Amino acid sequence: MLKEQNLSMIIKHSIESIYLYRKKIFKVLFYEILYKCIYSKSNHTYVPPDNYPAAYYVIYKISKFINSKKISGVVDLGCGSGRLTNFLSDKTEAKIYGYEINQDSYQIANQNKNQDVTIVNKNIVDIDFDTLNAECFIFNGPLYKAEHRPDFEILINKIHKSMRKKKKKYYIIGINLDEDKRHEAEDFNYVFHKKNLSKVVTAGPNKKIRFFEY
Repeated sequence: MLKEQNLSMIIKHSIESIYLYRKKIFKVLFYEILYKCIYSKSNHTYVPPDNYPAAYYVIYKISKFINSKKISGVVDLGCGSGRLTNFLSDKTEAKIYGYEINQDSYQIANQNKNQDVTIVNKNIVDIDFDTLNAECFIFNGPLYKAEHRPDFEILINKIHKSMRKKKKKYYIIGINLDEDKRHEAEDFNYVFHKKNLSKVVTAGPNKKIRFFEY
């Protein structure tokens, strides 16, 4: 009986979400189909092993932000198989770095990367940000589960410390920072400050991009 009630609630929530975001969903689908067709003619089309790959609509919005701010260097923290890194390389003038700890994902990203993209097989907590010429840092489904909080806080603090030493304006972009029951995500507010939130783009239920400026 309880399972039936839960299933009924899930179906109801899904129907309400589709109605609420109906215009956005069609736009997201349009970008997904468009860029899958574009990349089907290159080596950039493959089945990604990522748990939560960013939709092309989301990546497109990020590319527009990067261009508007004239950002020169971008780090994708947990780049998976490289969907975001290659797209940003194609659509922006920024130098793109991708870091991925999973060996299989790293190999796919590295084999299919654009010539000017740098892909590194490394734990993002161990990155030396002082040596990177970048001012924009992107998380897709960041380390926000309770067991990951210590590492996530270390990572965020390392970015803040490094960029303050450099005395440069910098940006953090978070994809899907909202609480999401599908993967037991928790509230993002324990790390990020609302005063630094400059923009929010919604791509559907449980799919938002938050742009922070420091």
